[in-house]
Amino acid sequence: MNRLSRIIIGMVVATLPVTVFAQGAATQPTAAPAKPAGTLNLPVGRFAVINTSAFTGQNGIEQLKQQINRVNDMFKDRNAELEAMRQRAEALQREIQTQGPNLTPAVLSAKQEELGELQVDLTRKKEDLEREYNKAIRDATDPVVERINAFLDNYAKQNNITLVLEAAVLYQARGLAYVDPGLDITNPFIEAYNAANPVKPAGSNQSGANR
Repeated sequence: MNRLSRIIIGMVVATLPVTVFAQGAATQPTAAPAKPAGTLNLPVGRFAVINTSAFTGQNGIEQLKQQINRVNDMFKDRNAELEAMRQRAEALQREIQTQGPNLTPAVLSAKQEELGELQVDLTRKKEDLEREYNKAIRDATDPVVERINAFLDNYAKQNNITLVLEAAVLYQARGLAYVDPGLDITNPFIEAYNAANPVKPAGSNQSGANR
């Protein structure tokens, strides 16, 4: 399923790891030196990593999973239709390949024409479905993504975290060779978000209304 690429957690620059670790290893001076005019007062805090690809996993954020499952249910019948068409096209292609020499030219031509039309129809319906599905996913998950971003902002402030890096993006870009497990806030964040934003079972509102 799609990853939450819209969650922009932090900007990564090539010198960041060197800068961060250099700050962590520095000793504290006994007296703060005088700062020249214009010096920035940067916040002192921790940095952490988070893996947003885990948000939609088995132990992920329940609100996201619920919305994705709801959209999947909406498109279940159309997915089944496409799968049936795909299987029909494969069967017809096998029939042409295996039985073609034994078929009359007219029958073979008819089957080839049927296969071509089926493949064109399948491609068109697949593209339409993907476009509509992606839009439905965005519409369903964007409000949750906004809440997640806001919750992450508060979570970071409460835990004195000044920088959160997206682990999945860094790994993909080969910009993250190793992460101390103590810096990974993925699971604690998911647990905190789920606790603060419990979800109702699917259909609970409808069943309650029918009572």
